[in-house]
Amino acid sequence: MKTKTFRIISIFMLVVLVLTIGTIIAGTIAKSNLAKQYPAPGQLVDVGGYKMHINCTGQGSPTIILAAGMGDFSITWAKVQPEIARFTRVCSYDRAGFGWSEPSSLPSTASTMVKELHTLLVNASIQGPYLLVGHSMGGMLVRAYAHNYPDKVVGMVLLDSLHEERPLRLPALVRANQDMNGQFRMLDLLSATGIMALLPQLIPNPDLPAEAYAQYQAILATTGYFKTAIAETNAIEDSCAEVRALHITGFGNMPLIVFSAGQEEVIPSLTDAENQQILKEILVEQSELAALSSDSKLINAEQSGHFIQKDQPDLVIGAIREMMDAIRK
Repeated sequence: MKTKTFRIISIFMLVVLVLTIGTIIAGTIAKSNLAKQYPAPGQLVDVGGYKMHINCTGQGSPTIILAAGMGDFSITWAKVQPEIARFTRVCSYDRAGFGWSEPSSLPSTASTMVKELHTLLVNASIQGPYLLVGHSMGGMLVRAYAHNYPDKVVGMVLLDSLHEERPLRLPALVRANQDMNGQFRMLDLLSATGIMALLPQLIPNPDLPAEAYAQYQAILATTGYFKTAIAETNAIEDSCAEVRALHITGFGNMPLIVFSAGQEEVIPSLTDAENQQILKEILVEQSELAALSSDSKLINAEQSGHFIQKDQPDLVIGAIREMMDAIRK
């Protein structure tokens, strides 16, 4: 009886092993095919031992640089970049480890990211002046860039930007974002084993056009996206501390447009009181950011959640065009 039971268990384990190996092999092939199907739309530029992706379209000056938010990459600008390219040169890029950019061994903090962006623009021969557009964490990064390289920047547009004081003022919100890392670790396993590449249709569409959605699926299924997202989320308090240390008090009369989301998302894991405090504090943050320039405008994107560039792309495009026309005059 024991011998028979042992045989059954052995056969079961063998079947599981064969299925596992088969899935990994099939997944590896699927990852390779998917990556080949969606190559980098822009150029890969060496920034010191690893390459970063930057995608520039259109012609004209100043050049618009689009900086994505935490855990996001160049695809987030799919609804606005083609339209902006109609009236000037515009470049979206991927931070190290995101999108088509290679990973880096450097810390995933603001100071590193700002230096990387500067090196990327220099090595890719992207001439200034720049009009910087940043969403969420990208808004904080472009402010740090403008502070460090003021002669390069002629204007900024901030979309529901992260404020460097947020971890101090809203620790509950920071913790809620970091709680997502448990899900990301599971998704990283599905991506690493190739299961995600076998079933890319199960990856939800974050409100992207069809072609951009297909590229988004390919990146999540074939790269180390989730590892990079986890590292960036874990480092957000350090990033904010680095920007606070810059003591950014203002940008003179530099043209500045600050967008505040009119429909901030409620976080289910937090209490009603915590959510209300977050909504109130974020409005204060955006007002403070608008006060950084004497030539600023604060716009409430009434129909938008956090991703204003997706919810109301025409509003963003119009504001950029307005600022562009003013700068050119």
